[in-house]
Amino acid sequence: MKRNIGLIKIWSLFIGFVALFLINFGIKTNIGYTSMMWLILDFCVLILSIIILIKNKFPRKNQVLISLVFGFLMFVAYQGISFSSIKGFLITFLTSLAMFSIFNLYEKNSLKLLKANDIKSILITIGIGIIVGVILGGINLFISGKTLNFNIKISYFLVALSPGVYEEIALRAFIYSLCLYMLKGEINTRFQRFTCYFMMTIPHVMIHTPEQFVNQGVISGIMAMIILTILFGLPFAFLQRKRDITSSMIGHGLVDVIRFCFLGLPY
Repeated sequence: MKRNIGLIKIWSLFIGFVALFLINFGIKTNIGYTSMMWLILDFCVLILSIIILIKNKFPRKNQVLISLVFGFLMFVAYQGISFSSIKGFLITFLTSLAMFSIFNLYEKNSLKLLKANDIKSILITIGIGIIVGVILGGINLFISGKTLNFNIKISYFLVALSPGVYEEIALRAFIYSLCLYMLKGEINTRFQRFTCYFMMTIPHVMIHTPEQFVNQGVISGIMAMIILTILFGLPFAFLQRKRDITSSMIGHGLVDVIRFCFLGLPY
Protein backbone atom coordinates (compact mmCIF):
# COMPACT_ATOMS: atom_id res chain seq x y z
CA MET A 1 0.00 0.00 0.00
CA LYS A 2 2.84 2.39 0.88
CA ARG A 3 4.46 1.70 -2.49
CA ASN A 4 1.18 2.50 -4.23
CA ILE A 5 0.93 5.77 -2.31
CA GLY A 6 4.42 6.66 -3.51
CA LEU A 7 3.51 5.91 -7.12
CA ILE A 8 0.31 7.93 -6.78
CA LYS A 9 2.32 10.90 -5.52
CA ILE A 10 4.81 10.65 -8.38
CA TRP A 11 2.17 10.40 -11.09
CA SER A 12 0.13 13.17 -9.46
CA LEU A 13 3.17 15.43 -9.72
CA PHE A 14 3.54 14.50 -13.39
CA ILE A 15 -0.15 15.20 -14.10
CA GLY A 16 0.31 18.59 -12.45
CA PHE A 17 3.34 19.23 -14.66
CA VAL A 18 1.36 18.28 -17.78
CA ALA A 19 -1.33 20.75 -16.70
CA LEU A 20 1.33 23.49 -16.46
CA PHE A 21 2.65 22.40 -19.87
CA LEU A 22 -0.80 22.88 -21.42
CA ILE A 23 -1.53 26.12 -19.57
CA ASN A 24 1.76 27.50 -20.88
CA PHE A 25 0.37 27.48 -24.44
CA GLY A 26 -2.31 29.95 -23.38
CA ILE A 27 0.14 32.46 -21.95
CA LYS A 28 2.03 34.72 -24.33
CA THR A 29 5.33 36.07 -23.08
CA ASN A 30 8.34 37.82 -24.58
CA ILE A 31 10.58 34.81 -23.98
CA GLY A 32 8.47 32.26 -25.88
CA TYR A 33 6.71 29.05 -24.92
CA THR A 34 9.80 26.86 -24.70
CA SER A 35 11.83 29.23 -22.53
CA MET A 36 8.83 29.69 -20.24
CA MET A 37 8.50 25.93 -19.84
CA TRP A 38 12.15 25.71 -18.86
CA LEU A 39 11.53 28.33 -16.19
CA ILE A 40 8.49 26.42 -14.94
CA LEU A 41 10.44 23.16 -14.53
CA ASP A 42 13.31 25.08 -12.95
CA PHE A 43 10.91 26.56 -10.41
CA CYS A 44 9.37 23.14 -9.71
CA VAL A 45 12.67 21.38 -8.99
CA LEU A 46 13.90 24.36 -6.96
CA ILE A 47 10.85 24.31 -4.67
CA LEU A 48 10.92 20.52 -4.36
CA SER A 49 14.62 20.54 -3.47
CA ILE A 50 14.03 23.13 -0.75
CA ILE A 51 11.20 21.02 0.68
CA ILE A 52 13.46 17.95 0.73
CA LEU A 53 16.25 19.86 2.48
CA ILE A 54 13.84 21.22 5.10
CA LYS A 55 12.48 17.73 5.83
CA ASN A 56 15.82 15.90 5.79
CA LYS A 57 19.36 16.33 7.01
CA PHE A 58 21.91 18.10 4.86
CA PRO A 59 24.32 15.71 3.13
CA ARG A 60 27.90 15.12 4.23
CA LYS A 61 30.49 17.91 4.05
CA ASN A 62 32.23 16.49 0.98
CA GLN A 63 28.85 16.26 -0.79
CA VAL A 64 28.11 19.89 0.10
CA LEU A 65 31.48 20.81 -1.42
CA ILE A 66 30.74 18.81 -4.57
CA SER A 67 27.35 20.52 -4.83
CA LEU A 68 29.03 23.92 -4.51
CA VAL A 69 31.44 23.01 -7.31
CA PHE A 70 28.54 21.94 -9.53
CA GLY A 71 26.79 25.21 -8.74
CA PHE A 72 29.82 27.42 -9.40
CA LEU A 73 30.35 25.70 -12.76
CA MET A 74 27.22 27.56 -13.89
CA PHE A 75 29.11 30.85 -13.56
CA VAL A 76 31.77 29.32 -15.81
CA ALA A 77 29.14 28.07 -18.26
CA TYR A 78 27.48 31.48 -18.54
CA GLN A 79 30.89 33.20 -18.38
CA GLY A 80 30.06 35.70 -15.67
CA ILE A 81 27.41 36.85 -13.26
CA SER A 82 23.94 37.14 -14.77
CA PHE A 83 20.37 36.13 -14.02
CA SER A 84 20.94 32.83 -15.86
CA SER A 85 24.17 32.01 -14.02
CA ILE A 86 22.74 32.88 -10.60
CA LYS A 87 19.61 30.85 -11.35
CA GLY A 88 21.75 27.98 -12.60
CA PHE A 89 23.91 28.12 -9.49
CA LEU A 90 20.97 28.07 -7.07
CA ILE A 91 19.09 25.29 -8.85
CA THR A 92 22.14 23.09 -9.41
CA PHE A 93 23.47 23.60 -5.88
CA LEU A 94 20.17 23.00 -4.08
CA THR A 95 19.02 20.06 -6.20
CA SER A 96 22.44 18.45 -5.79
CA LEU A 97 22.23 18.86 -2.01
CA ALA A 98 18.72 17.40 -1.94
CA MET A 99 19.77 14.54 -4.22
CA PHE A 100 22.71 13.59 -1.99
CA SER A 101 20.49 13.90 1.09
CA ILE A 102 18.02 11.38 -0.35
CA PHE A 103 20.74 9.02 -1.58
CA ASN A 104 22.27 8.98 1.91
CA LEU A 105 18.87 8.02 3.26
CA TYR A 106 18.27 5.27 0.70
CA GLU A 107 21.68 4.01 -0.38
CA LYS A 108 20.42 0.70 -1.80
CA ASN A 109 18.90 2.20 -4.96
CA SER A 110 20.86 5.45 -5.04
CA LEU A 111 22.71 6.70 -8.10
CA LYS A 112 26.48 6.92 -7.83
CA LEU A 113 28.39 10.04 -8.77
CA LEU A 114 31.21 7.67 -9.65
CA LYS A 115 30.77 3.92 -9.82
CA ALA A 116 34.07 3.53 -7.97
CA ASN A 117 36.90 5.86 -6.96
CA ASP A 118 39.82 3.87 -8.36
CA ILE A 119 41.66 5.11 -11.46
CA LYS A 120 40.57 2.20 -13.67
CA SER A 121 36.88 2.73 -12.91
CA ILE A 122 37.15 6.49 -13.42
CA LEU A 123 38.84 5.97 -16.80
CA ILE A 124 36.09 3.54 -17.80
CA THR A 125 33.46 6.12 -16.80
CA ILE A 126 35.21 8.80 -18.87
CA GLY A 127 35.56 6.41 -21.80
CA ILE A 128 31.90 5.40 -21.71
CA GLY A 129 30.84 9.05 -21.50
CA ILE A 130 33.01 9.99 -24.49
CA ILE A 131 31.85 7.05 -26.62
CA VAL A 132 28.17 7.69 -25.90
CA GLY A 133 28.63 11.43 -26.41
CA VAL A 134 30.35 11.01 -29.79
CA ILE A 135 27.73 8.54 -31.05
CA LEU A 136 24.74 10.60 -29.91
CA GLY A 137 26.43 13.81 -31.01
CA GLY A 138 26.85 12.39 -34.51
CA ILE A 139 23.23 11.26 -34.60
CA ASN A 140 22.16 14.72 -33.44
CA LEU A 141 24.01 16.36 -36.33
CA PHE A 142 22.53 13.88 -38.81
CA ILE A 143 18.91 14.44 -37.78
CA SER A 144 19.36 18.22 -37.64
CA GLY A 145 19.36 18.36 -41.44
CA LYS A 146 21.43 21.54 -41.33
CA THR A 147 24.60 22.48 -43.19
CA LEU A 148 27.63 21.63 -41.09
CA ASN A 149 30.44 24.13 -40.62
CA PHE A 150 33.18 23.05 -38.21
CA ASN A 151 34.51 25.73 -35.89
CA ILE A 152 35.93 25.01 -32.45
CA LYS A 153 36.00 27.57 -29.63
CA ILE A 154 36.77 27.33 -25.92
CA SER A 155 33.42 29.01 -25.22
CA TYR A 156 31.62 25.98 -26.68
CA PHE A 157 33.13 23.74 -23.99
CA LEU A 158 32.21 26.25 -21.29
CA VAL A 159 28.60 26.62 -22.44
CA ALA A 160 28.26 22.82 -22.61
CA LEU A 161 28.82 22.68 -18.84
CA SER A 162 25.24 23.84 -18.38
CA PRO A 163 23.53 20.89 -20.09
CA GLY A 164 26.23 18.52 -18.90
CA VAL A 165 26.01 19.44 -15.23
CA TYR A 166 22.82 21.37 -14.52
CA GLU A 167 20.48 19.28 -16.69
CA GLU A 168 21.92 15.93 -15.62
CA ILE A 169 21.82 16.87 -11.94
CA ALA A 170 18.73 19.07 -11.56
CA LEU A 171 16.49 17.68 -14.29
CA ARG A 172 17.42 14.01 -14.21
CA ALA A 173 19.32 12.73 -11.16
CA PHE A 174 17.40 14.89 -8.69
CA ILE A 175 14.07 13.86 -10.20
CA TYR A 176 15.11 10.22 -9.85
CA SER A 177 16.04 10.84 -6.22
CA LEU A 178 12.62 12.42 -5.69
CA CYS A 179 10.98 9.26 -7.04
CA LEU A 180 13.19 7.17 -4.75
CA TYR A 181 12.15 9.35 -1.80
CA MET A 182 8.45 8.95 -2.55
CA LEU A 183 8.89 5.20 -2.96
CA LYS A 184 10.63 5.01 0.43
CA GLY A 185 13.78 3.69 -1.20
CA GLU A 186 12.09 0.64 -2.73
CA ILE A 187 12.24 0.10 -6.51
CA ASN A 188 11.31 -3.54 -6.97
CA THR A 189 8.49 -3.86 -9.50
CA ARG A 190 8.56 -3.27 -13.24
CA PHE A 191 6.11 -0.40 -12.91
CA GLN A 192 8.27 1.27 -10.27
CA ARG A 193 11.30 1.01 -12.55
CA PHE A 194 9.26 2.24 -15.51
CA THR A 195 8.04 5.19 -13.45
CA CYS A 196 11.58 6.17 -12.49
CA TYR A 197 12.88 6.00 -16.07
CA PHE A 198 9.77 7.86 -17.28
CA MET A 199 10.28 10.70 -14.81
CA MET A 200 14.01 10.86 -15.57
CA THR A 201 13.29 11.47 -19.25
CA ILE A 202 9.83 12.79 -20.13
CA PRO A 203 9.61 16.07 -18.13
CA HIS A 204 13.07 17.04 -19.41
CA VAL A 205 12.10 16.13 -22.98
CA MET A 206 8.79 17.99 -22.78
CA ILE A 207 10.37 21.36 -22.05
CA HIS A 208 12.32 21.19 -25.34
CA THR A 209 9.18 20.91 -27.48
CA PRO A 210 6.59 23.73 -26.93
CA GLU A 211 7.70 25.74 -29.99
CA GLN A 212 7.57 22.53 -32.06
CA PHE A 213 3.93 22.04 -31.02
CA VAL A 214 3.07 25.66 -31.80
CA ASN A 215 4.90 25.97 -35.12
CA GLN A 216 4.62 22.45 -36.57
CA GLY A 217 1.50 21.02 -34.93
CA VAL A 218 0.61 18.37 -32.38
CA ILE A 219 1.81 15.35 -34.39
CA SER A 220 5.19 16.96 -35.00
CA GLY A 221 5.49 17.87 -31.34
CA ILE A 222 4.71 14.32 -30.22
CA MET A 223 7.16 12.87 -32.74
CA ALA A 224 9.85 15.24 -31.47
CA MET A 225 9.20 14.04 -27.93
CA ILE A 226 9.47 10.39 -28.98
CA ILE A 227 12.72 10.97 -30.88
CA LEU A 228 14.30 12.99 -28.06
CA THR A 229 13.27 10.36 -25.53
CA ILE A 230 14.68 7.40 -27.48
CA LEU A 231 17.86 9.02 -28.76
CA PHE A 232 18.88 11.18 -25.81
CA GLY A 233 16.66 10.94 -22.72
CA LEU A 234 16.76 7.19 -22.19
CA PRO A 235 20.49 6.71 -22.96
CA PHE A 236 21.50 9.29 -20.35
CA ALA A 237 18.98 7.94 -17.83
CA PHE A 238 20.35 4.45 -18.48
CA LEU A 239 23.91 5.66 -17.92
CA GLN A 240 22.95 7.18 -14.59
CA ARG A 241 21.16 4.05 -13.43
CA LYS A 242 23.57 1.43 -14.75
CA ARG A 243 26.91 3.25 -14.58
CA ASP A 244 27.09 6.60 -12.79
CA ILE A 245 26.05 10.24 -12.99
CA THR A 246 29.48 11.37 -14.20
CA SER A 247 29.29 9.28 -17.38
CA SER A 248 25.95 10.87 -18.26
CA MET A 249 27.31 14.37 -17.58
CA ILE A 250 30.30 13.75 -19.86
CA GLY A 251 28.11 12.22 -22.58
CA HIS A 252 25.51 14.99 -22.47
CA GLY A 253 28.12 17.73 -22.40
CA LEU A 254 29.97 16.21 -25.36
CA VAL A 255 26.76 15.99 -27.42
CA ASP A 256 26.36 19.73 -27.03
CA VAL A 257 30.03 20.48 -27.69
CA ILE A 258 29.76 18.60 -30.98
CA ARG A 259 26.56 20.47 -31.85
CA PHE A 260 28.12 23.84 -31.08
CA CYS A 261 31.28 23.06 -33.08
CA PHE A 262 29.31 22.19 -36.22
CA LEU A 263 26.13 24.27 -35.87
CA GLY A 264 27.17 27.11 -33.60
CA LEU A 265 25.53 28.32 -30.40
CA PRO A 266 21.71 28.52 -30.38
CA TYR A 267 21.84 32.21 -29.44
